[in-house]
Amino acid sequence: IIDQHRAHMRILYERYTGQINAHKSATQKLMFPETVQFAQSEDVVMQQLLPDLKSAGFDMSELGGGVYSICGVPSGLDGLDYVSLVQDIVASAADNTSSALDHATHTVALCLARSAAVAYGQVLGNDEMENIVNDLFACSNFNYTPDGKRVLTLLRQTEMERLIPSVLQCVLMHMAAILIIHLELTTFS
Repeated sequence: IIDQHRAHMRILYERYTGQINAHKSATQKLMFPETVQFAQSEDVVMQQLLPDLKSAGFDMSELGGGVYSICGVPSGLDGLDYVSLVQDIVASAADNTSSALDHATHTVALCLARSAAVAYGQVLGNDEMENIVNDLFACSNFNYTPDGKRVLTLLRQTEMERLIPSVLQCVLMHMAAILIIHLELTTFS
Protein backbone atom coordinates (compact mmCIF):
# COMPACT_ATOMS: atom_id res chain seq x y z
CA ILE A 1 0.00 0.00 0.00
CA ILE A 2 1.46 3.36 -1.06
CA ASP A 3 0.45 6.63 0.58
CA GLN A 4 0.09 8.82 -2.54
CA HIS A 5 0.56 12.12 -0.65
CA ARG A 6 3.73 10.93 1.05
CA ALA A 7 5.03 9.35 -2.16
CA HIS A 8 4.49 12.57 -4.09
CA MET A 9 6.13 14.55 -1.28
CA ARG A 10 9.24 12.30 -1.51
CA ILE A 11 9.36 12.72 -5.30
CA LEU A 12 9.00 16.50 -5.14
CA TYR A 13 11.50 16.80 -2.27
CA GLU A 14 14.19 15.07 -4.31
CA ARG A 15 13.30 17.16 -7.37
CA TYR A 16 13.47 20.45 -5.42
CA THR A 17 16.68 19.46 -3.64
CA GLY A 18 18.31 18.68 -6.99
CA GLN A 19 17.12 21.97 -8.49
CA ILE A 20 18.36 23.99 -5.52
CA ASN A 21 21.76 22.31 -5.53
CA ALA A 22 22.10 22.72 -9.31
CA HIS A 23 20.74 26.31 -9.19
CA LYS A 24 18.39 25.34 -12.05
CA SER A 25 14.77 26.03 -11.26
CA ALA A 26 12.04 27.43 -13.43
CA THR A 27 10.34 30.56 -12.10
CA GLN A 28 6.74 31.53 -12.78
CA LYS A 29 6.50 35.34 -12.69
CA LEU A 30 3.55 36.74 -10.75
CA MET A 31 1.33 39.26 -12.50
CA PHE A 32 0.92 41.10 -9.21
CA PRO A 33 3.90 40.83 -6.84
CA GLU A 34 3.07 40.10 -3.22
CA THR A 35 4.87 41.33 -0.13
CA VAL A 36 5.76 39.44 3.00
CA GLN A 37 6.99 40.99 6.24
CA PHE A 38 9.06 39.41 8.99
CA ALA A 39 9.93 40.36 12.54
CA GLN A 40 13.60 41.17 13.11
CA SER A 41 14.40 37.67 14.46
CA GLU A 42 12.69 36.02 11.47
CA ASP A 43 14.41 38.42 9.06
CA VAL A 44 17.79 37.01 10.14
CA VAL A 45 16.59 33.53 9.15
CA MET A 46 15.11 34.88 5.91
CA GLN A 47 18.48 36.42 4.99
CA GLN A 48 20.07 32.97 5.39
CA LEU A 49 17.34 31.26 3.36
CA LEU A 50 17.15 33.80 0.54
CA PRO A 51 19.87 32.22 -1.65
CA ASP A 52 18.20 28.79 -1.44
CA LEU A 53 14.76 30.28 -2.04
CA LYS A 54 16.11 31.94 -5.18
CA SER A 55 17.76 28.66 -6.24
CA ALA A 56 14.41 26.93 -5.74
CA GLY A 57 12.75 29.34 -8.19
CA PHE A 58 11.55 32.22 -6.02
CA ASP A 59 12.14 35.69 -7.43
CA MET A 60 12.31 37.82 -4.29
CA SER A 61 13.80 41.17 -3.44
CA GLU A 62 14.43 42.77 -0.09
CA LEU A 63 12.58 46.05 0.28
CA GLY A 64 14.01 46.87 3.73
CA GLY A 65 12.69 46.67 7.27
CA GLY A 66 12.04 42.92 7.04
CA VAL A 67 9.77 43.34 4.00
CA TYR A 68 10.30 41.29 0.84
CA SER A 69 8.62 41.38 -2.53
CA ILE A 70 7.66 38.04 -4.09
CA CYS A 71 7.80 38.61 -7.86
CA GLY A 72 8.02 34.98 -8.95
CA VAL A 73 7.56 31.48 -7.55
CA PRO A 74 8.79 28.01 -8.50
CA SER A 75 6.74 26.70 -11.42
CA GLY A 76 4.28 24.01 -10.43
CA LEU A 77 3.03 25.78 -7.30
CA ASP A 78 -0.12 27.17 -8.89
CA GLY A 79 -2.96 28.08 -6.57
CA LEU A 80 -0.96 28.26 -3.33
CA ASP A 81 -0.80 31.17 -0.92
CA TYR A 82 2.79 32.23 -1.62
CA VAL A 83 3.06 34.61 1.32
CA SER A 84 1.99 31.86 3.75
CA LEU A 85 4.32 29.41 2.05
CA VAL A 86 7.35 31.68 2.49
CA GLN A 87 6.32 32.40 6.09
CA ASP A 88 6.03 28.64 6.76
CA ILE A 89 9.48 28.02 5.28
CA VAL A 90 11.02 30.71 7.49
CA ALA A 91 9.14 29.49 10.58
CA SER A 92 10.25 25.91 9.93
CA ALA A 93 13.88 27.00 9.59
CA ALA A 94 13.61 29.16 12.72
CA ASP A 95 12.23 26.20 14.71
CA ASN A 96 15.12 23.99 13.60
CA THR A 97 17.54 23.53 16.50
CA SER A 98 20.47 23.11 14.11
CA SER A 99 21.95 25.92 12.10
CA ALA A 100 19.33 27.19 9.64
CA LEU A 101 22.05 27.71 7.07
CA ASP A 102 23.17 24.06 7.26
CA HIS A 103 19.63 22.83 6.65
CA ALA A 104 18.31 25.60 4.43
CA THR A 105 18.13 23.42 1.33
CA HIS A 106 16.33 20.67 3.25
CA THR A 107 13.89 23.11 4.85
CA VAL A 108 13.03 24.88 1.58
CA ALA A 109 12.69 21.64 -0.40
CA LEU A 110 10.57 19.96 2.31
CA CYS A 111 8.17 22.89 2.71
CA LEU A 112 7.75 23.20 -1.05
CA ALA A 113 7.17 19.45 -1.42
CA ARG A 114 4.59 19.39 1.40
CA SER A 115 2.70 22.29 -0.15
CA ALA A 116 2.75 21.00 -3.73
CA ALA A 117 2.11 17.28 -3.12
CA VAL A 118 -1.25 15.81 -4.07
CA ALA A 119 -3.77 16.24 -1.27
CA TYR A 120 -4.95 13.35 0.87
CA GLY A 121 -8.06 11.86 -0.68
CA GLN A 122 -7.44 13.41 -4.09
CA VAL A 123 -8.56 10.94 -6.73
CA LEU A 124 -5.88 10.26 -9.32
CA GLY A 125 -6.25 8.70 -12.74
CA ASN A 126 -4.46 5.50 -13.70
CA ASP A 127 -1.70 7.35 -15.55
CA GLU A 128 -1.11 9.70 -12.61
CA MET A 129 -0.91 6.78 -10.17
CA GLU A 130 1.46 4.91 -12.45
CA ASN A 131 3.70 7.98 -12.77
CA ILE A 132 3.83 8.43 -9.00
CA VAL A 133 4.76 4.78 -8.48
CA ASN A 134 7.44 4.88 -11.18
CA ASP A 135 8.86 8.19 -9.94
CA LEU A 136 8.79 6.97 -6.33
CA PHE A 137 10.86 3.88 -7.08
CA ALA A 138 13.38 6.07 -8.92
CA CYS A 139 13.99 8.04 -5.68
CA SER A 140 17.06 7.47 -3.55
CA ASN A 141 14.85 6.51 -0.58
CA PHE A 142 11.37 5.40 -1.55
CA ASN A 143 10.45 3.96 1.86
CA TYR A 144 10.27 7.18 3.85
CA THR A 145 9.35 10.83 3.46
CA PRO A 146 12.13 13.37 4.06
CA ASP A 147 10.78 13.83 7.59
CA GLY A 148 10.84 10.09 8.34
CA LYS A 149 7.25 8.94 7.78
CA ARG A 150 6.58 5.63 6.00
CA VAL A 151 5.58 5.94 2.34
CA LEU A 152 4.66 2.33 1.72
CA THR A 153 3.57 -0.68 3.70
CA LEU A 154 3.73 -4.29 2.63
CA LEU A 155 0.82 -6.52 3.61
CA ARG A 156 1.00 -10.29 3.71
CA GLN A 157 -1.72 -12.21 1.93
CA THR A 158 -3.19 -13.33 5.27
CA GLU A 159 -3.46 -9.68 6.40
CA MET A 160 -5.21 -8.72 3.17
CA GLU A 161 -7.62 -11.65 3.46
CA ARG A 162 -8.40 -10.58 7.03
CA LEU A 163 -9.02 -6.96 5.96
CA ILE A 164 -11.10 -7.63 2.85
CA PRO A 165 -14.22 -9.00 4.60
CA SER A 166 -14.41 -6.01 6.95
CA VAL A 167 -13.91 -3.58 4.07
CA LEU A 168 -16.57 -5.36 1.99
CA GLN A 169 -18.93 -5.36 4.96
CA CYS A 170 -18.44 -1.59 5.35
CA VAL A 171 -19.06 -0.96 1.64
CA LEU A 172 -22.18 -3.14 1.66
CA MET A 173 -23.56 -1.32 4.72
CA HIS A 174 -23.04 2.06 3.05
CA MET A 175 -24.64 0.83 -0.16
CA ALA A 176 -27.64 -0.47 1.79
CA ALA A 177 -28.02 2.87 3.59
CA ILE A 178 -27.89 4.74 0.27
CA LEU A 179 -30.46 2.37 -1.23
CA ILE A 180 -32.80 2.86 1.75
CA ILE A 181 -32.51 6.65 1.46
CA HIS A 182 -33.14 6.45 -2.29
CA LEU A 183 -36.22 4.27 -1.77
CA GLU A 184 -37.57 6.64 0.89
CA LEU A 185 -37.06 9.64 -1.38
CA THR A 186 -38.79 7.98 -4.36
CA THR A 187 -41.66 6.81 -2.13
CA PHE A 188 -42.40 10.32 -0.88
CA SER A 189 -42.10 12.06 -4.24
